[in-house]
Amino acid sequence: MRKTTRVLTLLLPLALLLGGLYLYFLHTPTPSTATPSAELQRGRIQVGELQRDYAFHVPAGLPAKAPLLFVLHGSLQSIDDIRTYSAYQFEHLADEHGFIVVYPQGFKDNWNDCRRAADYPARTRNIDDLGLLAALVQRFAAEHAADPRRAFLVGYSNGGQLGLRAALERPQLLAGVAAVAANLPTDANLDCAPSGQAVPVLLMNGTRDPINPYNGGPVSLFGFGDRGNVRSAYESALYFANLAGYPREAVHSSTAWSDPADPAQRVSLDQWQAEGRAEVALYGVIGGGHLLPQARFRAPRLLGPTLSGFDGPQAIWDFFARQQPVPAQP
Repeated sequence: MRKTTRVLTLLLPLALLLGGLYLYFLHTPTPSTATPSAELQRGRIQVGELQRDYAFHVPAGLPAKAPLLFVLHGSLQSIDDIRTYSAYQFEHLADEHGFIVVYPQGFKDNWNDCRRAADYPARTRNIDDLGLLAALVQRFAAEHAADPRRAFLVGYSNGGQLGLRAALERPQLLAGVAAVAANLPTDANLDCAPSGQAVPVLLMNGTRDPINPYNGGPVSLFGFGDRGNVRSAYESALYFANLAGYPREAVHSSTAWSDPADPAQRVSLDQWQAEGRAEVALYGVIGGGHLLPQARFRAPRLLGPTLSGFDGPQAIWDFFARQQPVPAQP
């Protein structure tokens, strides 16, 4: 009896400690949000030899030729995860501005991006994720009268890396790409064939990101799963600005948002914008972690701080809304 009591005396504090660590670093409160105008629907599409899953939100009363927005989850995530991490904000923006939201599911919860060092299943099997996007663009054009010339993509982490791959290799597939918590791979880590053509690109990265380093360097999941090196956030944006033909001095720098109570919490904006050229924007989330900044969901603290005062989804849609449609495809 005494031995059992001693064991319990030792284990109880340990259990409380582990529970406290979980609650602090990993627990995420359920986001509070109003119900979108329509129920989420789910579908499946054949791409090559694979059946690929996706979910989608079509706002009630949507007119024909509406834009299409792909929202891609991060590594080891699901459709439900990215909906939670974005606090369902893209669905509410779709209701407000009139576009369709599509959530594709990655192969074994990952995407086949451009990072040579990454060894997860989507890359080792060379899954045709760009083919999936192209097939979905055509399906939603045929079945929901979406405008195939105004298809956009926002991706988080590994999903953002796939968006960068689309921008590099298939610039005519999408009218704009937004990569959140993702930088371009360095030349030594690049396993794609860039087209050399410009495309509107937005990057939104936190300066305290523990996974994707804002200033460039090695990417890993807290020391596990080497993804190789990436460029800095600014160098990544500058790459696309150079593709669009902007001179180096063409960048306009400003403060997109600041917290009146804490000046250290702010979002900087470096923007390249001119008539006839693809727009490029870099939102530097000063003090932010590996996440999409918004007010309705606090991501796990393990991923770094959440800047809840800046509306990342709204900034992303505002960027997409002012882009021109891609040229018609034959």
